[in-house]
Amino acid sequence: MTRSMVEQPAMANRVVPRSGYGLPTLLALVVTGMIGSGVFTTSGFALEAVGSPTAVLAAWAVGGLIACCGALAYAVLAFRLPQSGGEYLYLSRSLHPFFGFLAGMVSLSAGFSGAIAFAALTCQAYAQPLIVLPPWLPSQTVATVAVLVCGLMHLEAGRLAARLNTAVVVVKMLAIVGLVGWGYAALGSQSAVGAGVSESGTVSIGSFAMTVMWIMFSYAGFNEAVYIASEARSPRRTVPVAVLLGTLTVTLIYLLLNDVMLRSAPAADLAGQPEVAAVAAAALGGATFAWWLRLAIVLSTLSAAAGMTMAGSRVVVAMADDGILPRWLAGQSGRSRAVLVQTGIALVLIHLATIRDLLGGLGVTLSLCSALTVATLWMPRLVSAAAGPPLTLPIRLASAVYVAATVIFAVLMCLHDPWQLAGTVAIVIVTAVLWNVRSLGLRPQS
Repeated sequence: MTRSMVEQPAMANRVVPRSGYGLPTLLALVVTGMIGSGVFTTSGFALEAVGSPTAVLAAWAVGGLIACCGALAYAVLAFRLPQSGGEYLYLSRSLHPFFGFLAGMVSLSAGFSGAIAFAALTCQAYAQPLIVLPPWLPSQTVATVAVLVCGLMHLEAGRLAARLNTAVVVVKMLAIVGLVGWGYAALGSQSAVGAGVSESGTVSIGSFAMTVMWIMFSYAGFNEAVYIASEARSPRRTVPVAVLLGTLTVTLIYLLLNDVMLRSAPAADLAGQPEVAAVAAAALGGATFAWWLRLAIVLSTLSAAAGMTMAGSRVVVAMADDGILPRWLAGQSGRSRAVLVQTGIALVLIHLATIRDLLGGLGVTLSLCSALTVATLWMPRLVSAAAGPPLTLPIRLASAVYVAATVIFAVLMCLHDPWQLAGTVAIVIVTAVLWNVRSLGLRPQS
């Protein structure tokens, strides 16, 4: 890759459409990227790992603090480089093309395709009691159909799908607020419910760190608006506002929702449950309430998968515009092909991994990639070329907290369970091999 390719924005990033996405669409994209599937599954596995509802809620609070620090850092990055591409763009422009390529591969495999698969599997887990399928259909039929529907939505009707996604987000937020309100009302009138929750033993540092990394996957979508920055109206203003406001809103919702779920039933009934929200709803409001909650979560996970399909394809296009990926994925015409590639990878992951497998691998991989991206704020090359204001003390502190906390929790988690890092290591190895193969192919031209 030449120096000019690294320093100059891709052609697709030079045009900001007059009719681009506004703040409501960008905010909806952030919210749906965060409140997708993890919050409805993670606490059951987390409670099994740490054995303490209080520790689980504390882990959600720690994750929210880390995410808010990361959101502030990403807001600055988005202001300085208001172009599509996300981590790929920031790392390739400020650090080295290889790290941009690595971030792009992480986004393609774990960040979006893996997250789409996770959302689809969660959708399936909550949808199965609501529908009756013939026994001869494969076990992953619902998840497969969900991924295909999301892919078809963004294949040709991207702007219509974005509007539909915004509408679904509004419905989803109303449903979640209703659940929280109903939950607190039920807890207030049924003291026996809260009394059933019990603490068990001392929480180890390793298990708590692993829980935080799982939870960070639920916060990972805080940066989703940066992936389509080139298509936003006034991106230097709307993208940072969407990132910050969306993250703060979702953090508050997460804490309230998990407080309700963890107090709804005895810890033994919630621990290890992939459908922990449905178990909590049944304890609070009976079978009818649980049925309606399942329906709301099915819509939520579908909208999350659709939003990630929209954002992820832009990363693929940005890489193709820079010559990192094949040219048939570049430009406006390449978006549909990028959606197909991303959908295909998600379908493969659905049939190879479980919800818990994806939760561990995605959490640590995405967090470490985001931490490396935030660290670029300290890179002299990006700072000297930045069009934005200098780094103030709050921004420096927030970026340092995000990077340090992410690395520390990742290390502690891997010491507790080294296999959680297997997916990250595999992606790095495959990316290094592909990069070297590509470099050998380009060497005669340099």
